[in-house]
Amino acid sequence: MKMQWMLILILTLSNSVLAAPSKPAPRKPKEGQNEIAIRHHKEGLRHRDAAWVYEEKMSGTEGEERETYARFIQDLYNRALGEFAKATEQDSTYYQAFSSLGYVKRKTGDMDGAMAAYNRALTLNPNYAEAIEYRAEAYLIVGQVEKMKKAYGVLAALNRPHAARLLTFVTQWADGATDADMATSLRTWASEQKEKLGEVKTFVEKW
Repeated sequence: MKMQWMLILILTLSNSVLAAPSKPAPRKPKEGQNEIAIRHHKEGLRHRDAAWVYEEKMSGTEGEERETYARFIQDLYNRALGEFAKATEQDSTYYQAFSSLGYVKRKTGDMDGAMAAYNRALTLNPNYAEAIEYRAEAYLIVGQVEKMKKAYGVLAALNRPHAARLLTFVTQWADGATDADMATSLRTWASEQKEKLGEVKTFVEKW
């Protein structure tokens, strides 16, 4: 009974979360742009943002309660994936949607698909900071540390807030790493880069 009430609560909260605006907002249609693609991207961002909310709610839970949250979060990411895929099908030049697609592919366990989507986004717009950052995070996850560091160098010159956010991700990832030597090395590197980067006004967002 308790779990039934939790599911009802989650579904109720989800409606309010999905009704909220997404940040960062998708681009506004301009003359000649595909409004259907933009609409799918916006809907995908709402599902993604809802998943982020429930990831926060899941923190500190355990057992059956945690499993329930985890299933619901994956469902939201799968919904987001479907919307982002539709957006890229409608507009094959929509680099923001490819970046978003890469993120949810990563969150649903498809690292090859994530890399392909990030690569497509950066082929379309080599200076798109979000995709550079997200791909760098994926590099770290799959153990390609030098590629991550190279991407950080690009971000530090291109977009300091995204560079700072990547350093935060590196530190958090190192905290959960099983290789103690690698974790120490990454923390040291991130600390050095943060000092060089200086104070940066970052935006609050999830990975």
